Amino acid sequence: MWYRVGVTIGTEAIMTEIMQIKRPDSLSKIAEERIRKGIIKGAFRLGESLQEAKLSEVLGISKTPIREALAALKLQGLVEIIPQRGAFVFSLSQDDVVELCQYRLFLETAALERAINVSRDAFLAALGDIVTQMAAARSADSFELYLELDAEFHDTFFSCCGNHYLQEGYQKVGDIVRTMRTHLSKQSERTEKSFAEHEAIVTHLDEGRFDTALAVLKRQITRGERSYSDLIGANQ
Repeated sequence: MWYRVGVTIGTEAIMTEIMQIKRPDSLSKIAEERIRKGIIKGAFRLGESLQEAKLSEVLGISKTPIREALAALKLQGLVEIIPQRGAFVFSLSQDDVVELCQYRLFLETAALERAINVSRDAFLAALGDIVTQMAAARSADSFELYLELDAEFHDTFFSCCGNHYLQEGYQKVGDIVRTMRTHLSKQSERTEKSFAEHEAIVTHLDEGRFDTALAVLKRQITRGERSYSDLIGANQ
């Protein structure tokens, strides 16, 4: 194996990265991402009709990539496609809500325990930094940023747990959880409770009280279960 004189392996790698031309996303991928963000951020109501013609007009593209985007979002659980009726933002029954929250609790409990055992210092530092940013977002009345940080807080359980199966399991419902959180957090008192619980989880973990931190997490998720049920009932 040989290399050109005066050119190191690192330099070649940098040049390759700089010179490579990245292919732009297809129209269907762009549409998929725009619609996904719209659902997660609450631009669409739960169960709302997603009309291809209207989306085509708003996004300025033909119906074909819109149709492909909706099909991809169906696989992610964010869209329901009903034959002869069309596409709709997902909706959940009362039983679905209970099962979703149970699933979330199982996964987050396991990931939290793994993360605190596998990478305690880095994990706690990451959570502490996120809580600091959440406080700043609340002070600035930045609702969207606060929700993004809320999601990042829980995502950190999985990024630090060292188990890709847990990560993949959570990813399957992550966007659904984010969407529900958006709809539920529009009341200031919910954000206040949420922030206090996130702070408490970090404090308890830092002081070695894992079971107490877990109790706060469980209370947060089960309260979400009851609130989600109220939200579903209001939209039916």
